[in-house]
Amino acid sequence: MTFPRETEDQIRRTVLDTAQEHMRKVLEATRELTNMVSDFAEKNSKEMDVHLSQIKKLKDEAAERKQVLLRELAESGMLLINREDFFRLAVQVGEILDLCEGAAHRLNYIARHNVRITDELRSGFLALSKNVMKTVTNLRETVLSLSYSRQRALELAKSVEVAEYAVDEMYRELEVKIIEQKFEIGPTLLLWSLAEFLEEISDKAEDAIDSTRVLALGV
Repeated sequence: MTFPRETEDQIRRTVLDTAQEHMRKVLEATRELTNMVSDFAEKNSKEMDVHLSQIKKLKDEAAERKQVLLRELAESGMLLINREDFFRLAVQVGEILDLCEGAAHRLNYIARHNVRITDELRSGFLALSKNVMKTVTNLRETVLSLSYSRQRALELAKSVEVAEYAVDEMYRELEVKIIEQKFEIGPTLLLWSLAEFLEEISDKAEDAIDSTRVLALGV
């Protein structure tokens, strides 16, 4: 049995709209984390709990969007040929939220317990987080472009990889700086873990861009 082309197009638009809204929540959570790191870099610990609460709120809102998306994909049945690619994208993007929350918890702990670190390290974390933000922003722009231009989506996908490569470079430099400070084991593990969570957000964005490319080719 074949289905009218307009039926599949209508389902695709509905699913894509929900996926883009899900991606928007993820970007907002990443931006909140970047603001949290910025406060940390400026030695302003007053808003740490507020940032953490906001990230949790955005994670819950994104989870609701994800459930709507999964329901739409389930109801589409065989009408939507690339529904598995949409599902894969939702899972990969959702993992970014888990990493944002994990990084925020560690940052909040470091700030509340007055872990003493150098201004150089604070600046290093801020620079890393800003580049992570750029990676996720480029991912969102790529997902948005699926609505109007397959070629544009494929072009934007490259910008995610470029930004992710820059994050990898900065992460390796920050790792060395953390080791060079010769902290006690507790602070070292906390800072190392925070840097790793930030870097993994960028990795997940790169994973998601592969699914986005598949969707672009299928549009």
